[in-house]
Amino acid sequence: MLCADGRMRQCYPVICAWTADYFQNIHLHSIKQPHCPVYEAPKSSFGEGNSPSWQLQDYQLYFQKMILATQGDETERREVRQYLEDPAVGTSEGVFWNTKCISPTTIIVPDILHTVYLGMLKHLMDWVTSFFEQHSRIDKFNQLWAMMPPYPGFTRFNKPYSQVTQWSGREMKALGRVIVPAFAATVLNPLASQRIPFTEALLCVKNLVNFHLMAQYRYHTEAMIKYMENCLEEFHRHKDVFSRFRASKSTKKVSEALKKQLTLD
Repeated sequence: MLCADGRMRQCYPVICAWTADYFQNIHLHSIKQPHCPVYEAPKSSFGEGNSPSWQLQDYQLYFQKMILATQGDETERREVRQYLEDPAVGTSEGVFWNTKCISPTTIIVPDILHTVYLGMLKHLMDWVTSFFEQHSRIDKFNQLWAMMPPYPGFTRFNKPYSQVTQWSGREMKALGRVIVPAFAATVLNPLASQRIPFTEALLCVKNLVNFHLMAQYRYHTEAMIKYMENCLEEFHRHKDVFSRFRASKSTKKVSEALKKQLTLD
């Protein structure tokens, strides 16, 4: 850039933030799915509450290691490849790895639509509907869902929850505002055997929804972050009530294979 004093100076772009969903971020930062593009958290730690503070991904160091992986003897290259494999780093350079004046781990801003609405809330509702079906409350939940009146800033739903096949971001945003009272009304008057699971499920839903609402604030103080951490801890403390509805893909495949074999037998 030609400056006012007549001198030519080199300038670098300063990127404040990059808003993207998870799959875009792992490609941009060359991290393998399902690992975190910000922290070196091992896969075994996923889903835990009160996890220790993991070390930030050091992308500039990865870039240097990747260069070493193409040099030196076979033993050195193998050690470098193993080093990159532990934090689940990809085999190609990330887009932001060697960009000046930025730290790649600080520019990631979660995409609200995919990460919060279609991520957290969609998974939660899958658990909730399966939970109500198990306890024969899904019809009551659908009835309450269709009865909710409009309100300033909230557009009522036209169909029972189970009849909706595709959700928009605006509908998911509205869902997050009403799911706690709708859930609480659905679990009223439980049987004696239902009191404990209903209480646990309500606490789980309430804390995750509170976390998701506060995550969308434009600014966060230390007190707010502490409140969010407490909500997340409470969510992990009570989430086991939904454990049978949270099967992983591998578990579902094993279950389907076992069911098929039993049918053949």
